Amino acid sequence: MKTFRGNLNTLRGTLPQGPHAVTIGNFDGIHAGHQFLLKTLMDKAKSLKVPSLLLTFDPHPLFVLSPDTPFRMIMSPEQKEEVLSQLGLDTLVVLSFDPTIRRLSPADFSRLVLWDLFHPAALIIGEGFRFGSGRSGSIDDLKSVLGPLGTEVFSLPALQEQGMRVSSSRIRKAVDHGEIEEANRLLTRAIEIAGPISTGERRGRKLGFPTLNLIPPDHRLIPPPGVYATRTLLGGRSYDGATYIGTKPTFGTHRPVVETHLFAFDRECYGEFHRVFFFHRIRGERSFGSIDALKAQIGADVEEARKFLHDHPFTGSPRPL
Repeated sequence: MKTFRGNLNTLRGTLPQGPHAVTIGNFDGIHAGHQFLLKTLMDKAKSLKVPSLLLTFDPHPLFVLSPDTPFRMIMSPEQKEEVLSQLGLDTLVVLSFDPTIRRLSPADFSRLVLWDLFHPAALIIGEGFRFGSGRSGSIDDLKSVLGPLGTEVFSLPALQEQGMRVSSSRIRKAVDHGEIEEANRLLTRAIEIAGPISTGERRGRKLGFPTLNLIPPDHRLIPPPGVYATRTLLGGRSYDGATYIGTKPTFGTHRPVVETHLFAFDRECYGEFHRVFFFHRIRGERSFGSIDALKAQIGADVEEARKFLHDHPFTGSPRPL
């Protein structure tokens, strides 16, 4: 997969020429509904003998249009690019969502962005897709501008599952409720948090359960406080473990932490990049009356996580890149 990033002017000189089969959207999570649309897009591209292309935006338009509204991304840009490549997309274009793009009318966006950059032979959008200044554009605007130029434009109904639409908001709600298996099922992979291993207070090691510490990225969806059965990708290998998310109430601290104890692992790895994949919520956050009570509970949590991961192998387990 080829990836292009830039604003409207810089992309004009770098994108490959010729027609494409195009879709547009943020595709946060690249869940089962997104995959359904992408499969339709790639099948169409194959039939037309043109490359498949996804146009997305950076930053996410909601960060610009509604900066005071809390919003959490399901996946990082790096994770999105990785999954899109695995699915077989030919081209990813990340367009800067700058004032120029924000102010374009639906007609100007259709002509100056979609037609001038991509010359789409086909344009496939999700049901209810809106675009242009004030999100005033609809499929009718796309058809009125691109149809006469020879572009086939159509929308794809949202994928339904258990009588409900598969959506990023549905996944966020599931994660917020601690329903990790439900979120993973809709995503078709495990939700993850990634970043460098940071220096902690070494309390876990003193308790007999050393941990890898991770500072949660800003504006990212993370599970609610509690203990989880997880798998961690580190140094090209996958390790089973148990992860705590919370604020350490027993020790009187309230800074959010993500701490992962790996089974049969004990080496120094500060600064190394690791990815933590969540599979099951074991319990919520709680405080303990003594350190001994805390150690006993951690031991029980580790055993439950070990048993869950043994009994529930997951085909979407992390693998080295």
